[in-house]
Amino acid sequence: MNNPSGTAKATQYAWLCAPVLCLLAAELVRSPAEPDYRLAAFVATLQPPAAIGATIPAAPLKSVRAELASSASLVTTQRGTLPIILTAPHGGVVRMMNVPDRTRGVTVLDDRTAELTLLIAQRLTGKLGAKPYFVVAQFSRKHADANRNVAEGTEHPHAAREHAAFHDAVAQAVSECKAKFGRAILIDIHGQSRVTGSIVRGTRNTRTVSQLLARSGQQALIGPDSVCGRLQSAGYDMLPKSDDPEQAIGRETFFDGGYIVATYGGDAATQIDAIQLEFGRMRIDNTMKLARDVGDAIAAFARTHGYAGDATPALPAAGDAASD
Repeated sequence: MNNPSGTAKATQYAWLCAPVLCLLAAELVRSPAEPDYRLAAFVATLQPPAAIGATIPAAPLKSVRAELASSASLVTTQRGTLPIILTAPHGGVVRMMNVPDRTRGVTVLDDRTAELTLLIAQRLTGKLGAKPYFVVAQFSRKHADANRNVAEGTEHPHAAREHAAFHDAVAQAVSECKAKFGRAILIDIHGQSRVTGSIVRGTRNTRTVSQLLARSGQQALIGPDSVCGRLQSAGYDMLPKSDDPEQAIGRETFFDGGYIVATYGGDAATQIDAIQLEFGRMRIDNTMKLARDVGDAIAAFARTHGYAGDATPALPAAGDAASD
């Protein structure tokens, strides 16, 4: 991205902040019977100024949708220019009219995780000069849980439609990243109250980062320039602890990763790896600082391990993969 003027920078950051301000005001109720409704408050309806729009390819890839998610869905998305995908399935507060609450499973809101995800995206744009993808659920977890399969996570057809919109958008982001970059890292953002002073990593005991580990070794997950290593160096208590080799690899005893990371991560065909991060009380007590620190950690990881846009090295040819 070209270095913008002071005015352009102000415009750029005003636009990047707009989704967060909109989210804070988004206590909306909608009727699923209205097929044509529009949520003007959500980022999906906003158009970035030229300073940001210049980072978007002039034309979308062939066969891809113009938007990752329809503006008629309760899913906020951004098409990125980096092989980084942020997801937040449990931070939504929008209740669907005439849709009853789920009677099975966890229905608790992960407070501030939607806002946190958009702020992390803003930080990454500032640090790397390009945009990550993001997919953020605006629908309440009381109606749909996008971190479960549709049978477990929904009990009503309108909720199932929003669940599908969320995963269609993630799948589209995965497909585009594979086509444009050959790889991507997906960071799934959650909140937890079990160990409130900690951030808990979940990778299904490394299965969802198998391609990353094959390319770069365990340092990409627990080393000083890994996301978890950077956060631990910044003073956060990480579980498993990245400086304890016996805990750090393959022993995720609190939250080992849910449906999203298991579905999209560690796939040799797509070269997408996925890490679930469960944030404790710090996501509420100091959202802005946490967003800066997480954004910085992801940016450092991206530069070191090949996810920083134009700096991303090409993947080896299929015949060379085994020698990596």
